[in-house]
Amino acid sequence: MDIPVRSQSTGLNLTPLIDIVFLLLVFFLLTTHFIEEDGIGVRLPAAASTTTREKDEVAVAITRDGRLFVAGQQVHLSGLEQKLRGMLSSDTAVVIRGDRDVPLQTAVSVMEQTKKAGAARIVVATLEEAGAP
Repeated sequence: MDIPVRSQSTGLNLTPLIDIVFLLLVFFLLTTHFIEEDGIGVRLPAAASTTTREKDEVAVAITRDGRLFVAGQQVHLSGLEQKLRGMLSSDTAVVIRGDRDVPLQTAVSVMEQTKKAGAARIVVATLEEAGAP
């Protein structure tokens, strides 16, 4: 009488490894903060003191040649107030991302229009200076 020989498969069970990788992926996706860049070439001025970005904000970019962009769309200074009115809520901050070579009068005019639109706070975006504490 012949006894049948069973061959045992000696494979590696990958299910726990896949579970761990999936959990790590979910963890990193939930804890990562994504920085939203508007893609407009603005060289920010440097400052010694900086703060972190706020969650509820609207960015206004001013390029070197004085063009204004809100949410990636070019806007004229006369239409800035109207454009911002529809985007602002009671606690929305307006972040002005002005190029370091923008004349002061242009920056002041933009701040004036954002204040007229009802901005609760106006923030000027800067880069942290090298060597700042």
